Amino acid sequence: MFTSPSLPGIAAGLAAAAIWGGALAVTRVGVSGETPLSPADIAMLRFAGPALLLLPVLLRAWPRLRQVPLRLRAMLLLGGGAPFVLLAGNGLSIAHAAEAGALLPGTVPLCVALASALLGETFGALRVAGLAMIGSAVLAVVAPSLGAGSEAQWQGYALLILAAGLSAGYTIALRRSGLGPWEAAAFVSVGSVLGLAPFYIVAMEPGVTAATWHDIGCQAAFQGLASGILAPVAFAAAVRRLGASQAAAFGSLSPGAACAGGFALLGEVPAGATAMAVIVSGIGVALVTRPPPGRKRQPQE
Repeated sequence: MFTSPSLPGIAAGLAAAAIWGGALAVTRVGVSGETPLSPADIAMLRFAGPALLLLPVLLRAWPRLRQVPLRLRAMLLLGGGAPFVLLAGNGLSIAHAAEAGALLPGTVPLCVALASALLGETFGALRVAGLAMIGSAVLAVVAPSLGAGSEAQWQGYALLILAAGLSAGYTIALRRSGLGPWEAAAFVSVGSVLGLAPFYIVAMEPGVTAATWHDIGCQAAFQGLASGILAPVAFAAAVRRLGASQAAAFGSLSPGAACAGGFALLGEVPAGATAMAVIVSGIGVALVTRPPPGRKRQPQE
């Protein structure tokens, strides 16, 4: 049985996984050549709106943020901000949504577990089994594509795996920083805009000037509102309730959302192995997120 403090964390993790899985398909539509948008455009659309909305939150939280070690703030920006979106966007310009679903959110819990183990965290048998199931699910989805992959595909895969590593760092830094969901979202959004905007305006060629209002509106709504605010807040709540390793395991549900989004938006039909992998990863999530017997989690304010 899950203790009551765990249930909100599980619900938050599920919401974040669904949004971020769908975001892979939406991003794929934006950078696949169907629109004039680039990964940099996607990053700006993701963070510009949230930065404006959450600026008051950042100003109020700034004294608290200054107490967070610099390395943790850097990990938050790299793994949750513009660098992560740029890597993922460039990877998605090459890889399909279903492949990205397995390579990016599918590998984050494994990266987090490895880093946590190096930092001294121990894992019970059920969590080890869950992580193994998640890893096998990732391999089942990716392996068929790796055998016949071109050089461009390998580059896309490498970018997505690197993005997964940054995301794992974000997860650990979020847990250790002690920041609340809104504080973290405000810091990452404003920091990303301040860091990316000068290069975007001076050195890049903004695709938004050639895109239709429909394309801009769809990307801004999903990237800015859903991925930029709702998902980070939900994920931060899951990290605080469940811990970094357990919250990150919900990312293994995102391949299912990415597959569904790829089918709905791009006409991609997942293979039987992919469908089975989604089921196996779901079982792995249930094992990884199950609190150890006799352990009670205290709700966090």
